[in-house]
This record gives sequence, structure tokens and C-alpha cells, in this order.
Amino acid sequence: MVIHSEKKNNRGFTLIEMLVVVSVLGILVSIAGHHHTMVLRKAKDAAVMLELSSVRNAIHQFALDNMGRFPQTLEELKPVHLKNLPARWQGSSASGCYHYDPIEARVDLYDASGNELAGESDHSGKKYADY
Repeated sequence: MVIHSEKKNNRGFTLIEMLVVVSVLGILVSIAGHHHTMVLRKAKDAAVMLELSSVRNAIHQFALDNMGRFPQTLEELKPVHLKNLPARWQGSSASGCYHYDPIEARVDLYDASGNELAGESDHSGKKYADY
């Protein structure tokens, strides 16, 4: 009498184990994706603030170099005081153009039409017009 014992090989994963792993990976990817989006939005808004600060500093440097006279246009800042004059600004939730007032030597962010101050808010709720 010969007895054959059949042994099952359980080396694979069950369906439940695979579903749990895929679910955990999906949750981690969604969290990382949201964080990545927020970082990109903050970076765009920081770039707007940095460009605006550069233009404002260049205007004041121009005035120091020209006995207190401010430039009539932003084009006068090139190439000595400002190498690249940005034509438009692009934030995380809005874009537009720079508006320069030569009488007050003030640079503001205007909306895309160029007719009024940018009323949209950045990623943190601060209005672009308040930059």
C-alpha cells in the first residue's frame, strides 16, 4: 500500500493582501501628489514676490544713481539696474502685468487686462494686489 501525500505550495499572495497593499500605495500617492501641488503653488507665488521685489529695488537703485530722479518707464532700468525685465507675472492662481507709476515710483500687480489691480488671492489667501 502506497500513500501519496500531496503538499500544497503556498508561496503566493492572497487577493486580500494584494488589495491592502494597492490601497496603501494609493493613499500614499494621493498624499504625496497633494503636497507636491502645494509646493508648486507656493513656489510660483514666491517667484512673483521675488520678481516684484527685484523691480522695486532696481527703481530705487536707479534713483540713487541719478540724483533722486526716478525712471519714466521700466525700460530705463535695462541693462544696468535690471537685466531681464519681466513682461508679465504668473502666480499660482492668477497672472497679469506689472504697472509702473513714475510719479510715485510704485510698481503694482495688475490683472491680465491691465486695467485694475489684481484682485485674486494667492495660495495663502493674500491678494496679489497687496504684494
